[in-house]
Amino acid sequence: MMISSVFSIHSIIQHMTSPFQQLATIVKKTQLSSHVYEFIFQFEMPVQFEPGQYATLIIDPQTRRQYSFAAPCVNPKEFEVVIDVSPMGPGSKFFLEKKVGDSVQVLAPLGTFHFDEPTTFVVFVATGTGIVPFRTMIEAYLLRGGTNEVTLIWGLRHEEDIFWNHILDGWQEKYSNFRYSIVMSKPSDAWKGKTGHVTEHIREELPHPETHTFYLCGNRHMISDVKTDLLAHQVPEDHIKTEMF
Repeated sequence: MMISSVFSIHSIIQHMTSPFQQLATIVKKTQLSSHVYEFIFQFEMPVQFEPGQYATLIIDPQTRRQYSFAAPCVNPKEFEVVIDVSPMGPGSKFFLEKKVGDSVQVLAPLGTFHFDEPTTFVVFVATGTGIVPFRTMIEAYLLRGGTNEVTLIWGLRHEEDIFWNHILDGWQEKYSNFRYSIVMSKPSDAWKGKTGHVTEHIREELPHPETHTFYLCGNRHMISDVKTDLLAHQVPEDHIKTEMF
């Protein structure tokens, strides 16, 4: 009887962590910026995902879109995603029309972009919604009492593109080992923060990048430029983790 129960529990856990398709219902839709929306979905069956993983949302039989989980897995029957609708392709139009109560077919959990327990200082470099998997990674690490220094450098175009700043400010106030900066590439005259591109500010903020581990997520040009620069400054390749959006 006990052996049977152990196998049953193991089977349930294995099922929760293996990807499978099911229906998920929108329980909350929030506009975070002019073109970014946050959706909270409820699964029919529980799913256990890791920070950095993603879900495939099925738009129609020929169209699928991948979105990183936007918050740590606290309730295995609920998940959040953040969607940038500015491309205005099939996925953008599909989610602009969706409302609370609508359902979507979802395949999850997927992906191998995980946060490894750090042995060095950690730097997250993101552009746009590339910040999404980093929210789950950073929040999970800080909540479990991680003490290594964590730096987030986030590249955006305009001030109106900023979201989650209240979350980032809250972490910075609460955790002495976390700091972040936003780099604006097309700021207004009123912007008082950093300007340009994230690549220009990494070495400015980190004079010895070779002693850090880097996680990069965003557009392929940023990832290519930053990785090339880090390798040129003796950062070991296995200390550079990447995910393209």
